[in-house]
Amino acid sequence: MWMTAFGIQSVVNLKPSEFLLDLITRHIEGQYDLKKVKLSINDHYHRLRKEGDEHGHHFFEADKVSSRIVELFLSSKFDLSLEGFKEAHHHLFHGIYSHSGELRKHPASKKEWVLANASVLYPKADEIERHMEYLFETERHFDYSQLSTSHRLRHFCDFISKLFIYNTFQYANSRVAFVYAMQYMLSKGYEFDNDTFYREAWYFRNAIIRASYTNMHQGIYPTTEYMEMFLENLFFGSDNELRNHRMVIKGE
Repeated sequence: MWMTAFGIQSVVNLKPSEFLLDLITRHIEGQYDLKKVKLSINDHYHRLRKEGDEHGHHFFEADKVSSRIVELFLSSKFDLSLEGFKEAHHHLFHGIYSHSGELRKHPASKKEWVLANASVLYPKADEIERHMEYLFETERHFDYSQLSTSHRLRHFCDFISKLFIYNTFQYANSRVAFVYAMQYMLSKGYEFDNDTFYREAWYFRNAIIRASYTNMHQGIYPTTEYMEMFLENLFFGSDNELRNHRMVIKGE
């Protein structure tokens, strides 16, 4: 779970500190429970702030959020609703970003490498709540029982890409979408290989973007094929070759 957390954090170039890696060893060996790990992180960065150590504080978000990701993965609670999604964002980022858990109030646009610096078209801020309520209402009533494994996976991909495309919060949308989506699949009884996320989180983010982008002029339409390859590796031990350059579109 720690490996997965580090992979998720890597999409924004955050790496764990040596201090956290030492704590993790103690956690894995059973010397510390997760509560003790989190308290140790808090005490460590409180001391660094008092000492004015800005270099050490650089790792604050990486260490703090990683421990919260693991905490959510180990939790048996999961709420498939907009309120549950907002709570996940608040849990991960309270004390780090202002307005954690609150819906975005401003327009969103971000140049994406995989789109040749184009941006996904995100909904207007005043449309987010309506879109998200409909997404969760539809998903809660969706019947997976008659679907094959491949069709279930495709539907999961569609749901995850929508979590991303609405860009619900002002900050840290990729990370909360990753964590919440993995929580959802854990709640469905899936188990995942932690190493896949550690190595290929950037690929997964690019795959979600490709599943969320349309440019009819260039003949580009949303596709979940790259997401499916990642999730097949993650959940079913497949050995799909995950190459970022295969997803890149050519700009005009």
